[in-house]
Amino acid sequence: MQLTHSTKLQLHYYLENSSHSMDALARNQCESEIIAIVQEVAKALNTHIVIEAEARKEGGLRDVLTFVNANVAVISVVVSVVGIVISRIPTTDPELEHLQKEDLKLSILERKARLANLEKEIEEDNLSQDTVEKVAELVDSNYKVVTRKSNFYKQLNSTPKVTKVGINGLDSDGEEAFKEAMVERTDFKRFILHSNVLPVHVEENAIVEIISPVLRSGRHKWKGLYEGESISFSMNDKDFKQDVLSEQISFTHGAAIKCVLHIHRKIDEVGDIVITGYSVDTVIENGQDESFNETLQGKKYRHQKALKSAQQDLFASN
Repeated sequence: MQLTHSTKLQLHYYLENSSHSMDALARNQCESEIIAIVQEVAKALNTHIVIEAEARKEGGLRDVLTFVNANVAVISVVVSVVGIVISRIPTTDPELEHLQKEDLKLSILERKARLANLEKEIEEDNLSQDTVEKVAELVDSNYKVVTRKSNFYKQLNSTPKVTKVGINGLDSDGEEAFKEAMVERTDFKRFILHSNVLPVHVEENAIVEIISPVLRSGRHKWKGLYEGESISFSMNDKDFKQDVLSEQISFTHGAAIKCVLHIHRKIDEVGDIVITGYSVDTVIENGQDESFNETLQGKKYRHQKALKSAQQDLFASN
């Protein structure tokens, strides 16, 4: 099915008791989140658009954003993708770990193929709904989009007057380009992230230069250099920590460890990834400069990893 051109995005807030007014701060915040999502979609499509606000309309409350400074077909894609992303109700809770797995399923080649197909259809002025749906998948697990969408529905959920919200595209004359998609108040919570904590990122052969070890018992942070950055980290390798406390291991200038480094991360309020801390799970080797000695726990770790890898190869070949 060919896509109808649209140059405007309409947000329709349905209000209780046929009201025509809502909390101004809530409305402005909602508009801000939608604009941020539009910008992320445009960025994913390697385009730049100018967003203009039209005079607000009643009938509930309607906000209309007009997009200019780009090919009308590209604008139509942006409007349609934003409409899909905002209105498609998640089938599962929008947990970041699940979103990360979904995002990884799309290879770089698949992403390029989808965008190449989109560019071809735009050039031929033959945009299809199927292509737009596939492009929507590219941005639907984007952390910034997911966070902004969560913020949008969190704000609506905290505004009791709003009973539902409608999203659709309009053509240059303000006529409906595609049917209004409705999200009922009972579904607002399904868009809201329950946690902003990302799955732990694991670097299995991280080299950390030791700046300040902890030479006493307790939960004090070590200090080190990792990839040129100064970091504080928890030493969770009990065996290595005990060897340090018992002075079986000492540190001189240039001392470093090769380790399994856990990088703890979260998503901030605008969808950026922020590192919240570091921890060393296992010290694999200990030494300095180019001279490292394998630890007993490092040897055990590598042995278990080799067994696991061999087991996976065995299952893969069956």
